[in-house]
Amino acid sequence: MIQVTTQSKAGEIEALKPYRKYLCYQGGFEKPVIEYTLEELQKFIPAWSAAAEASALQRVAELAEKQEVLFDVYLEEEWADDPQKKDVKIWYLPAQGEAKKPFIILNAGGAYQSVCTMVEAFPTAVHFNRMGYHVFCLNYRVGGKGVIPKPLDDLAAAYRYIIAHKEQFLLQSEDYAVGGFSAGGNLTCMWGTESRGYKSYGLPKPVAMFPVYPVVARERMYNFEVEMFLTTMFGENAQSAEYMDSYDVGKLVTKGYPPCYIVHCADDSTVPSGNSTLLKTLLDQQKIPAKLEIGVVGEHGFGDGTGTDVEGWPERAIAFLESL
Repeated sequence: MIQVTTQSKAGEIEALKPYRKYLCYQGGFEKPVIEYTLEELQKFIPAWSAAAEASALQRVAELAEKQEVLFDVYLEEEWADDPQKKDVKIWYLPAQGEAKKPFIILNAGGAYQSVCTMVEAFPTAVHFNRMGYHVFCLNYRVGGKGVIPKPLDDLAAAYRYIIAHKEQFLLQSEDYAVGGFSAGGNLTCMWGTESRGYKSYGLPKPVAMFPVYPVVARERMYNFEVEMFLTTMFGENAQSAEYMDSYDVGKLVTKGYPPCYIVHCADDSTVPSGNSTLLKTLLDQQKIPAKLEIGVVGEHGFGDGTGTDVEGWPERAIAFLESL
């Protein structure tokens, strides 16, 4: 019987060993994140709830024992132009109970250097599953210099893959929502723009989006991190304000932007909460339904919000979606 606790190491969970690489893709620790106990990880980054991770990894491990949980987004012949495409995957966490609702794609964060799925996306997905929603957690391309627009390409490819296999995934609707955290929140916010997101790929607009401590505009970032982050995103194009503006969500919100449930905490020392207040203001100006939830205490990386002032946000986000 699977027993995941806060003393567990994700990389040692037997059912998940075939998927170790994608539990926390390209983590920037001295050793891989999956080689620490969940309790040790929370000591490094207090916002990472060991209890929430343990519960989520238990669910994913139980699923992995009875069904396929990780799928390639690109065909093998598509890997030739970029070998990292073979690492673009989706985790499939099916709803508990019959689901006639939109499916949800979640993009974990990691400064476009990592994809911290087991920390942020898995715990949140468990909430959505309980409420009857199928969830797909995307492992998109990260690392190096000038990664944009590859993550957007990957999100588009993931949507197309999911729809092409909707019977296998037991989908009864092609409607979808997108959520994301930090850099994954930036990816989510860019996806909502007509010029760089869903419309530019010829895909339908999400019925809702859930940006969680997202990077929205570069002028709303802390000075100590902005240069590294923008170089990772744009490479040599980080010298071109015009090019960066073409991806800056703060300059791209139009009437075609999806409704949003936005979550942040005021004490975030990595991504200022002003990013989320800006997004809410821009949506209000366009008369797009939006709800902003800002907690006082929670810091950065809290995922499903366990132990923070925004605990329970996934349930409130779904209530928002269902009210539209």
